Amino acid sequence: MKMRIADCGLRIEKAKRFRVSSFEFRVLSISILIMAITLGCATTQDMQVTQRDLQDQRNKLTATQREVTEIKESLQGVQKGQAELDNKTDRIRTEIQNLQGKLDEIKFHAEKASNDTLAMREEMTAKLKEQDEKLIAVRKDVDTLKTSITPPPAIISQTQPGATPPSSLEGDNAEELYNAAYSKWKAEDLEGARSAFKNFLQIYPHHELSDNAQFWIGESYFREKKYEEAVVEFEEVVKKYPKENKVPDAMLKEGLAFYELKKEKEAKYILKKLIDKYPKSDQAKIAKSKLEEM
Repeated sequence: MKMRIADCGLRIEKAKRFRVSSFEFRVLSISILIMAITLGCATTQDMQVTQRDLQDQRNKLTATQREVTEIKESLQGVQKGQAELDNKTDRIRTEIQNLQGKLDEIKFHAEKASNDTLAMREEMTAKLKEQDEKLIAVRKDVDTLKTSITPPPAIISQTQPGATPPSSLEGDNAEELYNAAYSKWKAEDLEGARSAFKNFLQIYPHHELSDNAQFWIGESYFREKKYEEAVVEFEEVVKKYPKENKVPDAMLKEGLAFYELKKEKEAKYILKKLIDKYPKSDQAKIAKSKLEEM
């Protein structure tokens, strides 16, 4: 485009020089004609020739002026195109700057997200470590409670030492023994029910009702407000029968027993663990309500 502008400039310059030369020639021709008329040596033919030359010069001048006009218009078009090109260049430069700004913003957010993720991971690690420490503390408390509780006298089973119930009657015998213990529980014979449930566990430690029996032993102590013994028995449900349906109940009652013992830290830990492990259970709802009261 710069070459076109330069070319247009040269053409205009030539046109100017041509206009000057034509003007000089015209003046010279008129001067000669006047001199010829004055001296009386010009003929009609000379006059006609001179007029034709003048007309030719006029035509050439008109053509040159037209060419100059066209060149000016062309130059204006080139200048307009140059202006449009400059505008487009400015717009592209602005868009590039905007894109660079967005890219910098994306980089900033990406780095921030990465830092947030790292901070979250560190926080989670710290929380897990804290929970592990709390769990160790709770287990130590349970072990301490175990050693401080005087074990009850051994219950003598009707079964001879080393003997096992007949396999064909094992299921019926287990349910009968469990129902007998539960009947004492419903009659509010807490000590009698507790002894019967312990007897059931000695004979059927891995029966499908064993977790229930272990839970009712803990519940009997809780009803008697013997919260230390209750904590120990509820913890046995969680440890021995971790996949059974009485675990949420045992965890809830263990947390409440710790609360009654004025061990709020341990109580909160057990209740929060219950909520995390069984978030949709009824026991978790009760645990949430209790935590709000603490």
